[in-house]
Amino acid sequence: MSTQSKLYTNLSQRSNFNGTLRYVVSVTDIVGRLGNNENICDILCELLQNQVISQQQILPIIALVLKEKLKASYISKNLDASIDNKTIFSKLAKNFSRWNAIDTLLAYHHPYLGVSIVNPARLESWESIETLKENELIVFYAYSRKGKIEVAEKAIVAFFKMLNDQKVNENPDFIGSIAPKVVQKNAPVVAKTKSAPGAPSRKASPKPKQVDVPTGALQHTPKYSVQVTNELFHNGNVEAWKNIIESYHLSHANCKVIVYHEGELIQDLNALFKWGKVKNGGVILFQVVGPLIKNVSRLQKYLIEGASPRFEAFMKHDVNKTLQLF
Repeated sequence: MSTQSKLYTNLSQRSNFNGTLRYVVSVTDIVGRLGNNENICDILCELLQNQVISQQQILPIIALVLKEKLKASYISKNLDASIDNKTIFSKLAKNFSRWNAIDTLLAYHHPYLGVSIVNPARLESWESIETLKENELIVFYAYSRKGKIEVAEKAIVAFFKMLNDQKVNENPDFIGSIAPKVVQKNAPVVAKTKSAPGAPSRKASPKPKQVDVPTGALQHTPKYSVQVTNELFHNGNVEAWKNIIESYHLSHANCKVIVYHEGELIQDLNALFKWGKVKNGGVILFQVVGPLIKNVSRLQKYLIEGASPRFEAFMKHDVNKTLQLF
């Protein structure tokens, strides 16, 4: 069977046909709204929140609309160093919000979040990602609303200079006479959570952000601290944490718990938390990412217990079943 025949065979199923139809309608709507000077990142985030499109459709839509339809210029780059300077993000937002003759989008490829998209002209969009990590991939797209490729290419050069905290000279071609439209803010999609009982008193854990309009593919909480109160964070504590996190993942579809220690992303708890590695008083950080985040305070409470001498409470269960904690 030819590739083209397989394509149409897939459309013979109602679910596939309806999904494809919604996708086509969404792309057509996006193209129309871009003609009204809306930013593509804002549009995609609105469609994500309203569940019109899924995270998996972000990159195909960007490729189809920006690259194929609008012939946008772009550069992909693996970052030479981590960037978390809020002053840099603020300058980027200030300048790109004025440069209304060009439209831009940043796609940040995160190992856990997947692709997160940023409207460089909005500070809250930058705040949603907090940090651009070293060695991770970013792709920056720009196109001139007047179809001038050389202007888009100059905007890309200016973006990377500002990202590296370098001074740029403003190009008059970046500024147009019509201001871009801004998507109206919707209701918050991340609920507030209270700090868990037993959290270290020396540093209160931050409350999860409330995001008015999704500014990336998924939402995430700030990084929460868990202080180790056991003499050592040994194998028993590791297994307790595994059970707690597994229980959270089972109860909260599409959410993921990410663990950090000393600024590093921990891929495997076993690889880091060996006997003697993390001692009493040490701090481990975690955050949660997902489309709808709940029960973070309860998760934090359990992780604090799992890092204490009382970790055994999370190991008394049928090894063939997941703990029912949430």
